[in-house]
Amino acid sequence: MPRGEIFFDQRPRKRPEQLFGREKEVEKLLRALNAGSWVSILGPRMVGKTSLALAGANTFARNNGYKVIFVDLRDTETFREAAEKILGRLPKSIIDTLSEYLSEVSASAKGAGFSIKLKKSVSAKRALSDALFKLNNTILILDEVQSIHQGIRHFLRALGSAFNENHSLLVIFTGSYSGVVKKLFDATYGEALFGRPPIEIRLAPWKETVAEQFLRTGFKRLGIEYQDWEIREAVRELGTLPGWLNLYGVKRYIEKDHRLALKTTIDEAVKEAARELEHLLEGRSPKARAVVKLLALGASWRDMAQTGISEDTLSRLLSTLSEGLFIVQKDEDAGVYYFTDPVYRRAAMRLSLSP
Repeated sequence: MPRGEIFFDQRPRKRPEQLFGREKEVEKLLRALNAGSWVSILGPRMVGKTSLALAGANTFARNNGYKVIFVDLRDTETFREAAEKILGRLPKSIIDTLSEYLSEVSASAKGAGFSIKLKKSVSAKRALSDALFKLNNTILILDEVQSIHQGIRHFLRALGSAFNENHSLLVIFTGSYSGVVKKLFDATYGEALFGRPPIEIRLAPWKETVAEQFLRTGFKRLGIEYQDWEIREAVRELGTLPGWLNLYGVKRYIEKDHRLALKTTIDEAVKEAARELEHLLEGRSPKARAVVKLLALGASWRDMAQTGISEDTLSRLLSTLSEGLFIVQKDEDAGVYYFTDPVYRRAAMRLSLSP
């Protein structure tokens, strides 16, 4: 079978027709870009943020004579590191104009762009601002921007200057709502972006009917024999985040065995979800960890308050888990909060009470 016909793919999708069940979100992203707005695509890991960003940006670029620059900011903790990584993905013609800021320029070991090092005496904010000002008709995708922990204010000020001075530059941010991306909207950081927060697109997990149809469609296209109970079990055990279901589809295509594909997918998914929960709990008290563990079994407000966590802190934590990550919901009749996502439920049960 030709490689281009594969339905399940662990790499991000780059065209709208490759996305499944995200037509409304693609349309909203294109409307925002056409309006000259910057955009933040928010949601939990594996929900398809990067795919939506790339598919929408590539469509807009193709129709409007723009180019797309994608920067993966995972494992980038400081603004200076982020600035160097962004600069390294810019066209060589722009990098050549920035020599006063650079101490090293070499081919990237990963084969994409350049490896850049700023001079120690140079301001990263000034170097990035200068570079962004020179980008014409460009969509800059800053993927997983929540990884940046140090220098956020300088980062946002550089972006704010670019927003004001370079009207042909569009930026798409992707990241977890529970991470630093949220600071783009916080009042504390409003000044840095000159009071012009990006348009929000929050990606929620699929509905069960969409998740099941995704698997059925893929299996039929690839000629994979399946039973309906296998589809239902996969969705019940993995939830409806597209990334987990896509990974299961890849493994099912390769292994031709439902049980083996499901088990290995669950193992990988729980590890990734545990990392996301650890990131969410970073810097929080052990009381917040205790709350998350209680939620794995379902807990009332009173149950969670008995950990000693303050009402305000508990309210903000639940808001992040429900409105930001879409993984916690409240049963209004029973008054119980619980994880709606089975992978995160498993990950929460395995959390230790100390970091």
